[in-house]
Amino acid sequence: MSGQVVVAGESTFSATCDACGTTFAGRLDDDLDSGVFLCRFGHPITIERAAPADAPTSAEASAA
Repeated sequence: MSGQVVVAGESTFSATCDACGTTFAGRLDDDLDSGVFLCRFGHPITIERAAPADAPTSAEASAA
């Protein structure tokens, strides 16, 4: 699994790989909360979608 994690606020993102310094952009599909992307040199980077401020926490969601 990837050691580098980038939090994306939107579906599209740009990130810089900590391992090699390359910058890349991508898109996290709307139905995904996270995904693993590879920079052009093959280093894995986990992209996690930031939860909107009004989104319920997992504890709140399970109580509903």
